[in-house]
Amino acid sequence: MRIILKTLLSLSILAGVAGCGLFPPTLVDEGIVKIDIVESRPVWVSRVTVYREDNLTVVRGEAQYPTGVHFGLFRGHIDIDFILPGGKTVKKRDIRLVRKRIPKRSGRKAAFISRFSIEPPYGTIVRVAYHPGTHDPDS
Repeated sequence: MRIILKTLLSLSILAGVAGCGLFPPTLVDEGIVKIDIVESRPVWVSRVTVYREDNLTVVRGEAQYPTGVHFGLFRGHIDIDFILPGGKTVKKRDIRLVRKRIPKRSGRKAAFISRFSIEPPYGTIVRVAYHPGTHDPDS
């Protein structure tokens, strides 16, 4: 019994140490970008991370309804703006939200992901917003 306990303890420590190297630091952790989440209701963006993968900048996150909503329909979309230090802006609109829970019971969270072909310099602001409707053609 002691041998099994020691083995399980050793494996859990080894997995914890090895797991730390699996996920490299995000661009936010490195201080390259700052995330600005635009406030919205009833759906809001609850989590966002920005990282580099395969020479692309990836923005991934989650939007959700309040706790009391069980069958939230995500009719809107996500808008992302990269505001570079020189004032240039890179925008992406109409990013689709995918509900996280299957079956859809209590489906109040949805995930989004978007890839950009830019490498953001230090001081870049990533603005993320949930947009409930459609955009004007001139925006």
